[in-house]
Amino acid sequence: MCSTLTRQWAKSGDLLLNPDAGSPTADLFSSAFCLKSATIVPLLEEAMSATPRKKIDLLAPTPAQSMDFTYSPRKENDWFLNTQSPQELEGGALRQGGEVNIWSREYIGLIAQYAAVGMIFGTLPGTVYPFLFNYLNMEGTQVVSATVLLNMPWSFKIFYGMITDCVPIMGYRRRPFMVIGWTLCFTMLLVMACMDAGDPYYPDNKYATMEAGELTPEIIATFNESAHHVGGKFIVLMMVAAVGYVGADVAADAMMVEVAQREPEATRGYTQTTIYMVRTAFVTISSILTGVAFNGEDYGGDFGFSLSFPQLMVILTACCLPVIPLSWYCIREERHPGVIFRDYIAELWHLMQMRPVYQVIAYKYLSGIFENFTITCSDPMQSYWAEATPLNQKVMAIIGNGIFAATLYFTSQYGLQWNWRVMHVITIVTVTVMDFIVTLLTTWDVLRDQWFWLGVPVVENLPNGISFVIGTYVIVELAGEGNEGAVYGLVGSISNIAIPLASTLSKNVNSGFDVTNADIVDDSTHVRWDVTYVLIIRYAMNLFGLVFLPLLPRQKAETQQLKHNGGSSRLMGLLTAVYFALSLCWTVMVNIMSIYPSTSCLVIAGGTGCDSGGSQ
Repeated sequence: MCSTLTRQWAKSGDLLLNPDAGSPTADLFSSAFCLKSATIVPLLEEAMSATPRKKIDLLAPTPAQSMDFTYSPRKENDWFLNTQSPQELEGGALRQGGEVNIWSREYIGLIAQYAAVGMIFGTLPGTVYPFLFNYLNMEGTQVVSATVLLNMPWSFKIFYGMITDCVPIMGYRRRPFMVIGWTLCFTMLLVMACMDAGDPYYPDNKYATMEAGELTPEIIATFNESAHHVGGKFIVLMMVAAVGYVGADVAADAMMVEVAQREPEATRGYTQTTIYMVRTAFVTISSILTGVAFNGEDYGGDFGFSLSFPQLMVILTACCLPVIPLSWYCIREERHPGVIFRDYIAELWHLMQMRPVYQVIAYKYLSGIFENFTITCSDPMQSYWAEATPLNQKVMAIIGNGIFAATLYFTSQYGLQWNWRVMHVITIVTVTVMDFIVTLLTTWDVLRDQWFWLGVPVVENLPNGISFVIGTYVIVELAGEGNEGAVYGLVGSISNIAIPLASTLSKNVNSGFDVTNADIVDDSTHVRWDVTYVLIIRYAMNLFGLVFLPLLPRQKAETQQLKHNGGSSRLMGLLTAVYFALSLCWTVMVNIMSIYPSTSCLVIAGGTGCDSGGSQ
């Protein structure tokens, strides 16, 4: 044993003196080395295990096991938690354990997570407008508040991820948070299912479209004035439900990264493509549910029949309940000994300084701003020029989701080795050209048809699906062992955080042109030219996002090469952390400002501008 250690030490280059084997000098050195090793190594191991820094583990049934520490070349005479993925494994996998079948009993619970997320996320936000605004006739600011509160948890995915990375419960980091999240969501849905929504504000929905002068005192006396007071309770319950399912989704994302990194390079990407395909499929089902069964006249729809809001919550509750046991019994997860939070943050900071990480974050952020630049007159163009009905829009949206899911399946079978840059160029250019043709022909009254207007975006789901899933492949390549949740939350949400900036930029640019609702109704030649100008600006901005494409690696192998040989930059890591933090604060600020009437009219909050009195 001692001779083996001596040879290994000498081979590492730390032993400068290398006497010939068998010489007295060598024997003397070997004996001395063994004597020192017998004394130093146990002391070193004891010092490492007796670190005063405390690991986090809730409800741990047994003392936490010793952790895998590695000497850090970055910190002299210090040790750090090794969260780096193994570099050379069979088939180019990033993690030990071998490829798994996510459809097997041991992992089918992971599929169930995304099915439930698709069902709840596809249904719950879609009920805000028909239930709160049409049924209960709540104020517009209250409806906006509900939408903001439902979407707000998605902005904090990185913090959800850090919690699930750092705080094991009973030795597990993922399954307990899935169970907690879905239990919280299930409880809120069950409470809403048992609540009485009361009668609609308007006993006859035709009153909603009547002019104020046409409403006689007798008609007004039939209105359900107490309906306004019911909605506040539902808003709070929906918000708490969103906190629950977003938390479960982030834990599932982290588990998905662990599973995906066990795949060989040739097939890596199949796992995330599959789970997003499942999620999109259930979003499609939820669209069918709300488009058909929750589209009655009381909810502003076209049908004479409809489920009530509590009945719809019963369906969601039934969908949510089985996910709780599946989260625990049908997901295989190894025990984790807990982490030292200071070491975790240090390693996450080191990861953010690595070239591929700050490059990819910058790409998603900058390209996200330009690719999400849009026009403010799209909805009035659809209503007044294309004359598309809400029902037909819902039907085409359902078909579009189906095409999106089919595209994900196609990509999982044939597109895992496609060049990410080339495919992104193809998808962006294709969508831009198709969309420009439709909007331009509609603008100049060459072809104003609702099926033409609604049909082309359905076809665009094909390139959009490819672009979306390819954008997720790189995240799995970047995450290290131990920080999966935080990295996926950080890189995966940076594009969403850029959307409010793109929205503000769009509104400021569009405000200089005559493209308001009244202008679109007027439909003059001047208005058509102004719409044409904003369309040209929009699509030029979308295409300009391709300038940042060199920041995105071409494929998995190039990402790993950059990760191992690309170096790091403390300045770029700091810059990344700063603009991410500022953008997150901006997103939260804009969302909060959109709730209050005095600030919701501001352009940065999504309004059209306030007058001197602070209102629209």
